[in-house]
Amino acid sequence: MSQPGQTTKSKELKTITKQVISPGVINEDKRKLKLLYIINIFGGVTERALISFLYEASQKGLNMDYTFNVIGNNIFSPSVKEDITSLLYLGLIESEPITKKLKVSANGMEILEANQNNIEEEFKKQLNQVLEELKAKITAIDEEQSLKLKSERRRNYYRR
Repeated sequence: MSQPGQTTKSKELKTITKQVISPGVINEDKRKLKLLYIINIFGGVTERALISFLYEASQKGLNMDYTFNVIGNNIFSPSVKEDITSLLYLGLIESEPITKKLKVSANGMEILEANQNNIEEEFKKQLNQVLEELKAKITAIDEEQSLKLKSERRRNYYRR
């Protein structure tokens, strides 16, 4: 009970609505399917390198309708992050625990094989062309991320 003259604090419950995602969404959302295809081509790529690739590819004309924000040397995209989270949630991609690289899962491979015809040949051709130009840069970003992770693990190990 509160005394007269005292104020009470109450906590508000905030709810955020999110759209429910089902595996069928990949058939309807070509952007997620193309993202899955790109991750498959890389074989394993960090999230940062993937976002950098998509940004650089958009500058070279490969448009996937993502919006990017650039602050200094940092490139980020809430829409790419949301699509990656959706693909992780559906189990179509997985993140390796040590390297933090995104890879297509067995379920993701099945979806890709089933929907191979839904990815335009023009997109594949343009993607291969852009990939040739940017492969070295993306590999360097991946290596930088793995070195940071190793350094961080080493530091945490010696703190024990």
